[in-house]
Amino acid sequence: MSIARRVFPGCALASLAVAVAFAAGCGSTASDGQGAANGGGPSAIFGVSGGDGGDDGSANLPRCIVATGQCVASCSGSTSTTVSGTVYDPAGRNPLYGIVVFVPSVPPAALPQGVDCLSCSALYDSGLPIAYTVTDAAGNFTLTGVPDGANIPLVVQVGKWRMQYTLPSVTACMANDSGALLKAKLKLPNNHTVGDIPSIAIATGGADSLECLLHRIGVDESEYGPGPTSPGRIHIFYGDGGSNTSPAGPNAWSSLWDTQQDLMAYDITLLTCEGHEATSDGNSAALTPAMRQALYDYAQNGGRVFASHYHYNWFNAGPFGMQNLATWQTGSQHYDTDPNAVILQTLPTGQPFPRGVAMHEWLTNVNALTNDELHIVQARHNALVSAANTASLPWIETDTMADPPSQTEYFSFDTPFGTAPAEQCGRVVYSDLHVGAASGDYGGYTDNVPANSIVPTGCGNGDLSPQEKALEFMLFDLSGCITPPDQGAGGLPPPPK
Repeated sequence: MSIARRVFPGCALASLAVAVAFAAGCGSTASDGQGAANGGGPSAIFGVSGGDGGDDGSANLPRCIVATGQCVASCSGSTSTTVSGTVYDPAGRNPLYGIVVFVPSVPPAALPQGVDCLSCSALYDSGLPIAYTVTDAAGNFTLTGVPDGANIPLVVQVGKWRMQYTLPSVTACMANDSGALLKAKLKLPNNHTVGDIPSIAIATGGADSLECLLHRIGVDESEYGPGPTSPGRIHIFYGDGGSNTSPAGPNAWSSLWDTQQDLMAYDITLLTCEGHEATSDGNSAALTPAMRQALYDYAQNGGRVFASHYHYNWFNAGPFGMQNLATWQTGSQHYDTDPNAVILQTLPTGQPFPRGVAMHEWLTNVNALTNDELHIVQARHNALVSAANTASLPWIETDTMADPPSQTEYFSFDTPFGTAPAEQCGRVVYSDLHVGAASGDYGGYTDNVPANSIVPTGCGNGDLSPQEKALEFMLFDLSGCITPPDQGAGGLPPPPK
């Protein structure tokens, strides 16, 4: 496992030297939106401390675009050159929290495909940013200390989702609106031919339609394809009773979770509920020890996993089971009455949970909460995370009126186990609900995905349900760089209120 922790890759040092040489002739000073912060540690974006929530945190960064010599202007008084805007999902429907926005001094490097143990700086710093920030819970950002002039580059990125824009003209020492300049919304890419999309494996299942979520947040149908041979970024593997592509993709048990080598080709793996525990043959044979070890080693090496409901059997036994992730109950464990749930905003230790606070604010902003709670269709109660489960981080739990109450509906844990939070690079999310239950996918099924359903053509096209909006938030949190629980997205603390 390689852990990339350097603030600036060695191959970029020459470009940085050129940028510094340009800056010397710019006449700009550190007063133009630049602080005097030192390095922020291995999990900080670009190795620099600062605030998230839309506030610029750049410091000790290049001041000029290398190719053109355009630099940050020296402005009088407290004024500076700023660029503001809002970043949306690929569909342009929902604004997104935790998206890194920056102006590079050199073109960002190509993103690697497949799993590696990458830090925040390793993902974002190849463009040697001049200014950067992270979007707040409304999807808003403001960059301070931006070069002025024509054709200023602007990058929006979370993990391996990346879109590069060019602002036609930025006016010095003034506030500039990116949407007005572009005459379009800033969005993450819907197609890998226009931007970068992570390689995502999806094992379908007969009890849910998790595979349709990406389509309904705006990813093009052309990105879907069968198994590893698909030229797109969404690779479909057939899970028992689930949908499939046409032509058909291979079976998940023989071509995805059978070996670590098969899994390692994908940045993110989504495991959809099959209506029974995951098996080694799509029928009744138990997962083999080698399969359990394969998924464990994938996560340990930086892989990202989202697993729903019956996929608990990866985590309650085998190597994951040794980590005391939750108290587990097997079987369906359904609620007779669909419950309401609360978004947790404190850590099990009682300390603030910045990303939980952001999730609550974001779900409020996108109208997913009713009376400040999330209504869940087809919730289950297989997992209960308490303070004793120190590796796990609960996000959503049913309220005290549910029967049973206070059950964990979403929780995550970071990997490798046993390493310091700032050094972790993998993440697993477990969801104890069927995200597609309120989606209208495949003709509006209620319990089981209809036989012979085709993805993505059978997916619904309506707005996301409240519980799917919660999943959209978790999907992009899962995609981003790994940050400790007490920090905001991108490894930066939230700004003071």
